[in-house]
Amino acid sequence: MNIKIENGNVVIELTQPEFVAFSAMFANLNDNHTVLVRGEEWPDGNPLNCTTRQKILPFHLCRTIGEACAVEQAGPLDILSLYPFWKYGFCFSENNLLDFQFAEIDPHKKANLADELGMGFCVWAMEEIFGCEAWCDTADAIDQHKVEAMGTSRPDFVCTFPDGTFGIFEAKGTTQSYGTSNSQAETGKKQTAQIEPVSGVVSVRCCCAASIMQETASKRTRLLLLDPPPADNSLAVNLSRDRIIEAAATRRFRERAFGDITTLFRGPQGELILTRKPFIADKRHGWLEVK
Repeated sequence: MNIKIENGNVVIELTQPEFVAFSAMFANLNDNHTVLVRGEEWPDGNPLNCTTRQKILPFHLCRTIGEACAVEQAGPLDILSLYPFWKYGFCFSENNLLDFQFAEIDPHKKANLADELGMGFCVWAMEEIFGCEAWCDTADAIDQHKVEAMGTSRPDFVCTFPDGTFGIFEAKGTTQSYGTSNSQAETGKKQTAQIEPVSGVVSVRCCCAASIMQETASKRTRLLLLDPPPADNSLAVNLSRDRIIEAAATRRFRERAFGDITTLFRGPQGELILTRKPFIADKRHGWLEVK
């Protein structure tokens, strides 16, 4: 493998065996996999109050990891980084389940792995399971000069839904199994219950806990969705639909400002083109595409 810049694009020159491996990996990322989703503590009759299998594209998860973990003050190279693809592309098992080949991931950084995947799964769930209109990091949506603290710990994300209501989400991730008695899940439930909008209705509070169980025999990926009740001591903050949409649009505008990125994977007998495009609402997974 040899990496160079050619006409403003990144060109990765591959041997024929490497090109075959990358071709297979890209095909796998574009295939639908399934992840086991378990909902607990939702009201009777809620469709999430059960265990289901949800389809997911690994490419979509790579995008949500990148957007959820973006550093606000980072420079263009960090903002436009394809690191979720580079880090996890070869780690997805080639079967119909969304499993990970942990031999491909640095075992000394399990905490980073769990945090990143937990954040990515949470954003994926907001978009695909709950159908949010727009989402952003909580800090992006709240004016810190007016609200200095929100309880003991604020949730990760806020979102709006097409009916104008709000969603409050907390992301957790672990390489162990999850249950409602798990300390991380319990903490996450409390975090989602600690804020209220000054006006408007919160229709969804959810602790989204991703379990990447690499230390078990099955190594199955599972997602636990917990619905906590509002806290009596919740703090009213100046959230608004417009503020959330503006924060979401601002982050995506910054990304668009630097243009699309094209990476060419060039082999002796062919070429793969990986592009990083702006968020496309009707595709959702358009953050990374290959042809």
